[in-house]
Amino acid sequence: MGKSNDHPMDKEMMKNLVKYVIGKPFPRKHTVMDVDDVYGIRVFSPSQILESTKGTNNNTRLLITFQNRENCKIFDSKEAPGFWKSTPKLKGIFDANKRHIGNIKIGWYYYYNVDDGRDKSSSRLRQSEWQIREYYLAPTYLPQSKVERKNVLLTMMIKAKAANNNDKSDDKMQIVLDKQEIMQSLQCLQL
Repeated sequence: MGKSNDHPMDKEMMKNLVKYVIGKPFPRKHTVMDVDDVYGIRVFSPSQILESTKGTNNNTRLLITFQNRENCKIFDSKEAPGFWKSTPKLKGIFDANKRHIGNIKIGWYYYYNVDDGRDKSSSRLRQSEWQIREYYLAPTYLPQSKVERKNVLLTMMIKAKAANNNDKSDDKMQIVLDKQEIMQSLQCLQL
């Protein structure tokens, strides 16, 4: 994981996370959520998150959860209208001294287009405009004596442009799943 061109928003979120982890108040409007340690906010659809959280507008939510990021998994259920799918690649964020502060995992919400009443299938899978950006600190960035809040995961849910646009900013902020990944996700549903 090399140094990347960090988006200013990501650096700001990471600085806010560092302050929160060492015991300072979080400077932006947010919601602290008690979530499952394995699935986190992934059990909720974007509309459920919007209804149950505070935000400054209808397009962004900041959520703080306490969960072990090593255990995080995709949550996909036959009853759910869709699921959050993260990119396998982590994006590193670095401070002014080029020290690795932490990582961002970016994901999109996928839903099944089942308007005609047919079963869910990969051909009916659509990417929504909702993206999550999960920020977490590298375990070696802060001395343990300074850490007051452990296993903090800061998640920003934003309404972003759809994946089929031509925007090249912030590593395109997009994910395109190939058919094999989609089929693997669907096979997990059947287990």
